[in-house]
Amino acid sequence: MKLTHHFNGLMALILCSAGYAQAQPPAPAPDGQTMRWGAALISLPKYPGADRQQLFAAPLIEARFGEHFFASTLQGLGADWRPAEGLSLSAALVLDSHWRRRKDLPAAWASLDEVKFAPTLRLAAQWQVERFNVELSSSSRLGTLSRGAAGSKNKKGGHSVQLDASYGLLATPGLALAAGVSVEAMDARLGQALFGVDASQAASSKLRVHSVRAGVASAGVFAQAQVPLDRDWNFSARMGLQSLRGDAGNSPLVQKRRQPTLAMSFSRAF
Repeated sequence: MKLTHHFNGLMALILCSAGYAQAQPPAPAPDGQTMRWGAALISLPKYPGADRQQLFAAPLIEARFGEHFFASTLQGLGADWRPAEGLSLSAALVLDSHWRRRKDLPAAWASLDEVKFAPTLRLAAQWQVERFNVELSSSSRLGTLSRGAAGSKNKKGGHSVQLDASYGLLATPGLALAAGVSVEAMDARLGQALFGVDASQAASSKLRVHSVRAGVASAGVFAQAQVPLDRDWNFSARMGLQSLRGDAGNSPLVQKRRQPTLAMSFSRAF
């Protein structure tokens, strides 16, 4: 597996790993600390449906400005509101979590489009009561969705919705453990870009033609842990296993339906 230091890779990997994607925007600390610095290490499939993993390492930065605004390599640039106890609403501009690089694909699939990095508007609502936590997020791409082998730009847009639900198994001053389930749905445009094969692509790659409709693309489980090492330092980890479903799971591009992810971070508050 290739180790690379890449900010864009960090953003996309965290968002699509079904782990830190659902992390709450950095909250104001009671003692006035508003900055957090550290490093993250993430392992996940090379592209949706791949049977090979890749490893990324990159800096982890979070900051708050006033009561509502935040900038974060986890959650992008945005604002959040807490209209009621246990309820948090947020809106942020982030890099899209869905991507596919041509160099990661098998050589025979060179005719497939790349799914490019693009700015995305992410709206999220998180509700927490006692040990239960539920978050619903909606991501809408604002830039080009894919690029053809000859460099031509294809359709723009693409939309996805993700639901995470977890339960806190343990909450002590030295360790917090939680486990949950995650489900993601995509519109037909995004699903076709990631998992579809049109007639021209099928002819050059010898894959069968495959169309993807809107619907649930993946479902899975995850476990996460947070370990405060001292007053300032914190360690976090999350393991997930997603299973591609429906038209996405039946795509000829899918080499492995079960998609494992692992994300770890060390950070220090200032």
